[in-house]
Amino acid sequence: MFYKKLKKACPAKLQRSGGFTLLELLVVITISTIIMTTLVFQQSQWNDKLTVSTQAYELALMIRQAQIYALGVREDTAGGGDKFNIGYGIYVDENDLVGLGGVMDRYIFFADRNNNKIYDSSPDEKIGDPIIFTRGVVIDRFCGATGVNPCNNDAGPLNQLNITFFRPEPKANIQLLNNGGGNGGTNPPATIYLKSLGGKFSSVKVETNGQISIQ
Repeated sequence: MFYKKLKKACPAKLQRSGGFTLLELLVVITISTIIMTTLVFQQSQWNDKLTVSTQAYELALMIRQAQIYALGVREDTAGGGDKFNIGYGIYVDENDLVGLGGVMDRYIFFADRNNNKIYDSSPDEKIGDPIIFTRGVVIDRFCGATGVNPCNNDAGPLNQLNITFFRPEPKANIQLLNNGGGNGGTNPPATIYLKSLGGKFSSVKVETNGQISIQ
């Protein structure tokens, strides 16, 4: 009874239905679409950045593992001769360590059995298979600190990177070489730049004192 009296007392213009008009519905759909598109785009960028950062941390951990193996006098069960007095390290080569599309998507973890501070393929010093980056991450370039062409993709002689550790020093032995094993035209420290499918970058820098940092 009260509702009927209230309805009669209200002007006709105020007696609207409780639903949305077509215009209101279109506005709501448009706003929702914009918000969802922005969220999806931001999520994709965040996932891309997280992917390359994760791969950079894993690379840094492998370099740190080489350092720990050397300082901890880890036994080289696969090699002959002195199984304890050896170094450990990682090796990157822009000509040999490439995957589909000719991009560097892998590196080698190795035992430096002849203590020459570089990776030797004959006899092969690698430990296990080459380590391949996942989810489309590749090595965009690796660089030294000085020189006219300090990076391997600068049309200079730099082609190879060797980072090794030997006891009792925690320092890194960094060799930036050309394809023939000579001087690559630059000097340490060394920085390895990783790139994701979406173009995000992360880098691992190794100082001669053995410090490893992610940038």
